[in-house]
Amino acid sequence: MASVSKLGLFFCLVFVTLEAFQAVYLGSVFQNVDSFLVGACVFGISVFVCTLITAVFRMAELVASFRSWKILAALNVFAAITWCTYLLAIQLIEPAIVFTVFSGMVPLGTVMAAWCGLPEAGSTRRKPDIIGNALIFLALLFLGAVTVLGYSGFVRGGWLAGIAGVLLAAVSGLCTALVILLSARLNRKGVGPLAQFGLRFILYTFLALAAYALGLDDKGIQTRLSDLVVVILVGLGVIAFPLYLVQKAIPLLQTSTIAAMTALGPVMVFSMQLLEGRVDYSAATLTGLIVYMAGALMAVYGSVLQSTHTRTECSRTVS
Repeated sequence: MASVSKLGLFFCLVFVTLEAFQAVYLGSVFQNVDSFLVGACVFGISVFVCTLITAVFRMAELVASFRSWKILAALNVFAAITWCTYLLAIQLIEPAIVFTVFSGMVPLGTVMAAWCGLPEAGSTRRKPDIIGNALIFLALLFLGAVTVLGYSGFVRGGWLAGIAGVLLAAVSGLCTALVILLSARLNRKGVGPLAQFGLRFILYTFLALAAYALGLDDKGIQTRLSDLVVVILVGLGVIAFPLYLVQKAIPLLQTSTIAAMTALGPVMVFSMQLLEGRVDYSAATLTGLIVYMAGALMAVYGSVLQSTHTRTECSRTVS
């Protein structure tokens, strides 16, 4: 496998590891603060710093992004929808199911985009990849049914809330797939990872500030400034930085491979919980997760094979 592919896979692996670490070990850190305030601060800082560095050292990329303003606007919209729907879903249904549905919809969304003819989505030709995506799809259907029928660990408000939570999580994952695909398109227009990472969260930052001002996630707890600073610093390390690594991987890998790698998040979370000795899922949720994990691992295997095969063919063509 080419060194650039290995580097891209490394970036994606660090992403899913830090994402899982945040979910397993640092979830309580964010429970006592307004999530929209944290989001506005974390991504607001990211927008300011990344855009400033780009303006100073890579002005041509800012110019290229303004020329491709329609792609940039779509990136902002889908990134904002991703975070808003995810935060809403996690209030309605079991967080493990939200995370799994979200993660699974990223590769499935890429497959749907390929069916719709988006050139950035590529195509799925390897049998392990096809079987893996089919298992992910079946697992998501099962977890959705489990949630709606009340067999999961948590649903707030009955079967309607269950349907809403599953749909919101699915929309969040689908929008993430579209963000990856549009990022690949914008990269071909001459806009690099640093510029894109700064520019695609502008809309969400303002929406998060508005949500904070309206008190949509007000927990009624007075947060000390020192505690808020700590949470923001942690957020920059385990939320913003991993997402930037995925942004760095986009020019190095096929989008289908990146999507498959992001689906490993629940596998990593489950592995960490096993090491910690804590797997607190209902039997029905655990069954769905096992099917999902088998599909995610198979999809990654097939996608990496496809990526390696494609790069080998390209090398032969060039030689």
